[in-house]
Amino acid sequence: MEQLNIAFIGGGNMSSCIFNGIIATRGNVDNIIVSGPHVEKLEHFANKGATVTADNIQALRESKIIFLGVKPQIMPDVLEEIKNSGVDYSDKLFISMAAGFKFSAFFSRLGAVRLIRIMPNTPAKLGLGVTSVALDKGATKADEELCLELLKGLGKTVLTDEEGINSLGALAGSAPAFLYRFMEALIAETQKKGFSAEQSRQIIEAMALGTVQMVINNQDQSVSALREAVTSKGGTTFQGLSKMTEYHFEEMMSEVIEACLRRTREFEDMFK
Repeated sequence: MEQLNIAFIGGGNMSSCIFNGIIATRGNVDNIIVSGPHVEKLEHFANKGATVTADNIQALRESKIIFLGVKPQIMPDVLEEIKNSGVDYSDKLFISMAAGFKFSAFFSRLGAVRLIRIMPNTPAKLGLGVTSVALDKGATKADEELCLELLKGLGKTVLTDEEGINSLGALAGSAPAFLYRFMEALIAETQKKGFSAEQSRQIIEAMALGTVQMVINNQDQSVSALREAVTSKGGTTFQGLSKMTEYHFEEMMSEVIEACLRRTREFEDMFK
């Protein structure tokens, strides 16, 4: 296995997630450096063999693959620092995790670079994530294969374009929060019916896990067919679903996703 020189500029949750995925699938064969303003917060990287530093330019200089794991509002300052560093980065591959920060926003600051945008979601921490991947035309097929290799430990990867990154950011990236809220509501209802907080959580966890497994293990059936199999005409489930229809559930979910996309477009306008 070829040894790679990898940097993470920014040591937040998603950088940690990708770092752990790389270690899980590739072991400790690579030279990895992680930079962030508070080195004491990067100790968990050091404990797994990474070099840690407060100097972003050290990370840039020592690596060929640069994961940009900083928030969109911090990205302009980081890119300005890279541009003015004096380091030749023309042969480096940049991989950005920043929502709403388009290819054009990078190129207007760094010039022409090899760039891939990715958008993981939080279940990637368990190796059960969905990560969307979009390549700029300057990135090569070898860059694509390398990126997918490094993301292998996160779960499913989906190659798409820049608009697809936005859509999957809402549909796969934000959607776990919507499922959590749905589970919160069901847990609260379970408690109202007299079950303890601990019991209520365990009941809804088991229900959610079992339901997802039913979807996964019945690929020959649509999700609608699985729903219908639970629903007797005029029965209790039918009545509950009728109430969801009355409250325009599907229309609400469409508006939820569109709200995410509107915010993404606001970020894109902000960081041109």
